[in-house]
Amino acid sequence: MTLWSVVNHGTAEKPRSHGWTRALLLALLAVLVVGVGAVLVPRDAGKPQALPFSETARSEALSATEALLDSASLLEGTTPGGAAGEASGGSGLPDSVTLLTNQARALLPPSGQPASSASRTPGGASPKPPSPGSVSPSSAATPDTTTPTAFVSALSSSASRRLADAAQADGGTARLLAAVGTSQLLESSRLATIWGLPVPEATPGATPAPTPAPSCPALPGMSATAAPPPGTASSRADLPAAVGAVVSSEQEAIYAYQVALTKLDAKASATAATWLARHQELLRGAEAQGRLHCVATPPREAGYRLPASFAAKPGAALGGMEASSLTAYADLVALSDGETRQWAIDGLVDAAKRSQAWGTPVGPFPGLSIDSAALPPLPSSTPAP
Repeated sequence: MTLWSVVNHGTAEKPRSHGWTRALLLALLAVLVVGVGAVLVPRDAGKPQALPFSETARSEALSATEALLDSASLLEGTTPGGAAGEASGGSGLPDSVTLLTNQARALLPPSGQPASSASRTPGGASPKPPSPGSVSPSSAATPDTTTPTAFVSALSSSASRRLADAAQADGGTARLLAAVGTSQLLESSRLATIWGLPVPEATPGATPAPTPAPSCPALPGMSATAAPPPGTASSRADLPAAVGAVVSSEQEAIYAYQVALTKLDAKASATAATWLARHQELLRGAEAQGRLHCVATPPREAGYRLPASFAAKPGAALGGMEASSLTAYADLVALSDGETRQWAIDGLVDAAKRSQAWGTPVGPFPGLSIDSAALPPLPSSTPAP
């Protein structure tokens, strides 16, 4: 018997004697409806949903970079140049302020998307545990970072966190975080050298060679998974094309370094010999990545066309070649995941360091073509440290 039948049962025969029973049951029914309704309404309906990891990582990077920018701006007017700084034209901080400003502008949320930070907004996504040696966005803004030593340490820690997050974020965000982290790492080393401080130890760990797939389909010269041959422009944005671009870049670098050994002075030649061995190792690693993903990589060529300035300034030409390889590594970061992405991140940092060592700066976004003039301005109400 249903509740309604209970309510109506016997009412035709005894409407007066059982009127109080019907009223009581109707009240009970109302209580049940209210109770069911309360159960059906989500208890957490008013709380914001957790942010995706990529958005949280971008927001944390923005918060940390803004804090570093504030500290750099304060240091700019208080840090003397010192002997090394005077030789290089001051404390080096004006360039740091410009670099961090552009990075913060690039890390702003897309137009129309509300700015949010898991580290600042109650109810947002829970911040993930910091990686070893990392600094949280809030701690980056403490007064301690307004000393040269602490600022270099905070900059290096932020770089390590950005590179760690790049390994887990979505493709486009991963590429941006890897570029920002690489640039901040190089900037911390540059300032440490100017100020006579120990250079931060943040060399990327050696990524083990990947284990090839147990079996791959036959890969003809230009199959659906084959990389484009050297010197051939490709509009494809996929993993095979990205792996092929890195392989071609490393092949060209090996040839250039071999030629440069005969043109550099003794000290530079020793450095070039070391980095030639590194490029040979990177080429083997890139070819191993191709085998891992069943990609037909470009074959090795007998020679490559070198820049016209190579004979007169081989060091500068090598720096330009290292800088040009950053795009291939950054693309591979965006189009891969897992151990391949980590290998690409390490390669990006490695190439940026060599480029800077040869005197070719890599800017705030190594491997990315970003027009700083087109970036949105920072909000005027940037939080103070």
